[in-house]
Amino acid sequence: MRKTLVISLLFTLLLLTFTVIGALTNNQQNNDETINKIKIAQRQQQLLLQRHITQQIDHTIIQLNQLNTYLRQQRWLSILTPIQRRDFIQFSNNILENNSNIHSITLIDYKNSQRLKIITTTKPKSLVLDNQSVMSTSELNNIDHAFSLPSNKTYISAPSLKFNHIAYYQHITINNHQWVIKIEQKKTLTSFLNKNSLEQQVWIIDNKGNTLMNIDNNKVSISNNVQNFKNDHFSLLKKIQSYNHNQLFKNNKLYTYSPLFIPMPLKSNIDFRFGNLSPWVLISEVKLTNNSSVTTYIQQSFNKNFILFMIITLSVMLTLRYIKKQNNEILRINNVRSTTIHRYYSLIENTDSGIIVINKKHKITAINSAAITILELKNDVHYENIISHISTINTKTDIIRLLKSIDRLGFNDKKKIQLKINTPPFKHLEIIATKINNNDDYIMLHIIDVTSWVKREQKLKGLSRAVEQSEEAVIITDKFGFIEYVNSSYEKSTGEESNNIIGLNSKTIFKRYINDNEKIDDIQSKLNQGQTIQRIISQKNADNTIHYLDNTISPIRDENHRISNYISTSKDITERINYENRLHYLAHYDQLTTLPNRAMFITEVNNKILEAKKNQSQISVLIIEIDLFKKLHDSLGNDNIENILVIISKRIRSNLRDINLLSRLNNNQFGVISQSAQQKKSINHLVTRLLNNIQAPISYDSKLISISASIGISFQTNTVITAEQILKNANIALSSARDKTKNQYCYFNPEMETETAHKLELESELRKSINTDRYEFYYQPKVLAHSHTLTGVEALLRWRDKDGHYQAPVDIIPLLESSGLILEAGAFLIEQACYQLQQWLQQGLTISMAINISTKQLLESDLTTILTNAINKTGCNPAYLEIEITESVLMTDIELAYQKLIQLKKIGIKIAIDDFGTGYSSLAYLSRFPINILKIDREFVKELPYNRDSITIIEAIINLAHNLGLTVVAEGVENIEQIHFLESIGVEEFQGYYFNKPLSHYHFNRQYLPQQQQIPDNIV
Repeated sequence: MRKTLVISLLFTLLLLTFTVIGALTNNQQNNDETINKIKIAQRQQQLLLQRHITQQIDHTIIQLNQLNTYLRQQRWLSILTPIQRRDFIQFSNNILENNSNIHSITLIDYKNSQRLKIITTTKPKSLVLDNQSVMSTSELNNIDHAFSLPSNKTYISAPSLKFNHIAYYQHITINNHQWVIKIEQKKTLTSFLNKNSLEQQVWIIDNKGNTLMNIDNNKVSISNNVQNFKNDHFSLLKKIQSYNHNQLFKNNKLYTYSPLFIPMPLKSNIDFRFGNLSPWVLISEVKLTNNSSVTTYIQQSFNKNFILFMIITLSVMLTLRYIKKQNNEILRINNVRSTTIHRYYSLIENTDSGIIVINKKHKITAINSAAITILELKNDVHYENIISHISTINTKTDIIRLLKSIDRLGFNDKKKIQLKINTPPFKHLEIIATKINNNDDYIMLHIIDVTSWVKREQKLKGLSRAVEQSEEAVIITDKFGFIEYVNSSYEKSTGEESNNIIGLNSKTIFKRYINDNEKIDDIQSKLNQGQTIQRIISQKNADNTIHYLDNTISPIRDENHRISNYISTSKDITERINYENRLHYLAHYDQLTTLPNRAMFITEVNNKILEAKKNQSQISVLIIEIDLFKKLHDSLGNDNIENILVIISKRIRSNLRDINLLSRLNNNQFGVISQSAQQKKSINHLVTRLLNNIQAPISYDSKLISISASIGISFQTNTVITAEQILKNANIALSSARDKTKNQYCYFNPEMETETAHKLELESELRKSINTDRYEFYYQPKVLAHSHTLTGVEALLRWRDKDGHYQAPVDIIPLLESSGLILEAGAFLIEQACYQLQQWLQQGLTISMAINISTKQLLESDLTTILTNAINKTGCNPAYLEIEITESVLMTDIELAYQKLIQLKKIGIKIAIDDFGTGYSSLAYLSRFPINILKIDREFVKELPYNRDSITIIEAIINLAHNLGLTVVAEGVENIEQIHFLESIGVEEFQGYYFNKPLSHYHFNRQYLPQQQQIPDNIV
């Protein structure tokens, strides 16, 4: 049976095959003629369509060029003014009104934002869209490609989301600003195809097989890019790409195709992005229909029963074949399903996101490990309610609200929430709930841990706030230097609004501070190389004040380490710069005279020495010191002396040339650098002129004041001298000039340096030997007139060097005074003198002891306390102590000296004026001071009794002293004639070599103490 059925089927199939072949052979002749006519008509139609497209492109480019020409005549900036916006709209409307096939005109800036888009409508007015950003990726690519083209190129593309549209793009530069003009052409082929009676479908595809246009004049709706030609007609595309002829048959359809032909003059100005050689292919499809078909012929050849039998037979065969095919397909689907389930299971299990599937009772039916970790659930939560495993109250409430809202949604609808888990560790989660089955109401929860994103966003917001609230002015540009952002501090500092700044090129900012184009180019070159620029820039304000900014420009790199932006930060440092300038001025200039100070003077001396070495010349340094400055200061007061110093500085400056530097070194010293004077003769003229000008009387406060000065001069004598050395030499010379009479100058010589070194060494020894027996007193007797009996002694200081040799008091005492050592040594010596006086009084030698007190001891130390402590410590009687001071000490500071002497008088000490008669204005103050004794200077005694002037002066002094109740002592008595004369005029006491020279302690005791009362020297 089975074999018979198979044989019958084979016979039937063979008979049917011969029948069909015969029918097709007879029908072929009828169809050939019809097909040839259709092929010829289709070729002609293809040529007309090519020509129509070319005309449309040419016409639209003409309109685009007109618009381009119009725009090049404008003077636009990045922000259009209302007038510029109105003119552009009006010009575009004229083009739209005269060209019905143009859909819209768009003006696009370099930021890919549609500044203006004018769309034609059926209404009287066109639709105008302002400042809309381009969101489509393909459109952004088209715009970026247009920006890369020269201005004479027109880029043509088919928009991805528009029906039967072609877009034309041109790049134009207006006033250094970059723009793209876009014209969209509509109904490119529709109107042409509607006029054609031949029913066909037309495609325009690119060289990659992507559909650019798909128009079917059999259908009412015209779709574009709905389907991809390459995907739906893959085999056809391969034949078209490999078949040399322009027509082919497939599935009873005639396909005519050809590359889109563009004439050469037009092609040179067009860019299709993928090349200019046949970038687009035009394909038309015509379905072939025939009245004398195969079916009709077969119906005429065979009777109805046979045909029915054949149909049944074929149906059985096809059914069997279909069943087998279905079984195979089921097996394949099961295999694919199993593989897919395994793949998706692995994907879900290994994803970082949590996946949970719950049923309508909110019980967990599936969960991956990521969800367990994120929500911190247990592993055995299957078929348990998810809500019961959420511990945080706020989180539980949010999830319940999410599930209730998803219950009301349809299949595949989604709901999203973001929530925060407030228990440590804190997390931010994003949960997307999706309804995946309407019948069983299954819900899939997609859980993402967005903690890092939230923290990053918070950090970015914090940084954004920090930049916006920063006191520094911030500018951010793109990699081409166009400004994208300025913060509020920049607006405040410049007074400009961000809207007027954003979009400008950074060169416009540079030119505000730098006029040199080469410097600007250098800065931009360094920035392009990735360098950071840091500089201080200055700007002159409207009120002529200078504004300083600390400016830093740095590149910002993306994740690929390529420069994406630049950031410029500017901080106002005007106050700091002014403060630093002020500090520099304070550090290098004298505030009173505005002259350079000592530090700057030393720096300039070093500089001049280097210049002199280079030029093989010499310099000289002068140090000018105002004499008796302290006395002048005390007598005039601080304010007045400052005015006097200003006058003196101006006098000195007037005698110098501009190349000579004048400096104030300290209170009463000025320094001068002279480069022109090479010979001593010229320097002598200069310093003589300076001394005369300084000494010239100054009329001040209704008084004439005369001031003297001393000048020390040092030459640059060798090439290795330093500023410190030349100043040291000038000071040494100044010291020598001070030792002379007033208004003198002195040149430095090496012997002076040796003498100074000796003095320094001597001062060091004096300092080291304080409070030792190397300091001791020699005692010169003082006797009564007429009887010549011993009445007292004057303690005279002597000092032994380390070799045991006594140094001259004239060398030691001034050095002790100038160095200040007299204060420390004086306290020790006063105590030693009190010890000696007390010892003599205990031995029965009732005499007074006079101690010489210097200016520093009287005026700068607490002499009263020192004497009181020495008296208390030694137990001596203060009535036998005498303090000798010179009248010049009294005149140094009259008021202070008076107060000190009053205090000494209160403790019972006598006051003696030594060397009386050599000072000035002394007599006017004698009555005020608590003085007991006047000692006549030896200069008046040595020429007695023969010098009449000396006799007159001494008689006047004695009369004055006796009238004031003072005792008179004559110093320097050396012969009997002097003694007889002085006794005759009333002198009470004598002191001099006639009676004895100053004696050491040992010799004094041997001469004036009885033998039995003498004690060894080491007892004291």
